[in-house]
Amino acid sequence: MIKVVSRIVTAAVGVPAIVLLSLRGGWPFFLLVLALAMAGLFEYYRLTHVPLLLQCCGYLLGTVLLITVDVQGLQHSWLVFTGGVVLLLCVVLFGFADYSFEQAGAALLGVCYVPMLLSYLLLLRALPQGQKLTVLTFVLTWTVDSAAFLIGSRLGHQRLAPRISPHKTWAGALAGLGGSVAVSIWAASYVGLSLTVATVMGAAVGIAAMVGDLVESALKRLAKVKDAGNILPGHGGILDRFDALLLVAPTVYFVLSGWR
Repeated sequence: MIKVVSRIVTAAVGVPAIVLLSLRGGWPFFLLVLALAMAGLFEYYRLTHVPLLLQCCGYLLGTVLLITVDVQGLQHSWLVFTGGVVLLLCVVLFGFADYSFEQAGAALLGVCYVPMLLSYLLLLRALPQGQKLTVLTFVLTWTVDSAAFLIGSRLGHQRLAPRISPHKTWAGALAGLGGSVAVSIWAASYVGLSLTVATVMGAAVGIAAMVGDLVESALKRLAKVKDAGNILPGHGGILDRFDALLLVAPTVYFVLSGWR
């Protein structure tokens, strides 16, 4: 009961805050994305046991990458990313006795997994109708999670990926997919999308959200932990709550870019 109440309170505070910051845009929204990225990256590094110096390199690279995307879009992001690779290689080279290439690779993957994928929220916000599209991206993600949980916990019998996440079912996955398509079609006229684009986007989001959820579940399974963190009462960590969004944000951006 306490956990349920904690989940409700956290959602009651967090959901309106995210929606308001998405509508506001500008530096408040950037700070939201930056905070989510750094907290998620911290959880990832704790799960993968990346050494502190390499963690600091990852935090620096992730922050500079987000600033670059926010200011200039994708124009110079690869230059920043390349500089980060060189930095990590230099740390391994000059600290050869203390650090390995595997650890540097884990540090770099963390930047790709969390800050880089979340940077697509900034790109979405910069699109025409970006205010509405960003809110819709969050709403679709929450819809997939909620529908999958509600239907899967009641009607789900056949496991989707028992070795990775024994509680996820095919019924829940299909419910999440259907819910995403339905909400996307319902919001199509509001955000200025055709029914075709809205349908494709809803289906793509449903699949991306499931894959994102499973990826984080696999990470926790390898680390032998139940939750990635405990910063969100009743929900676990940032990765536990926003794992689906990590793949949903770039998916929405790519779908919309393909029809521009």
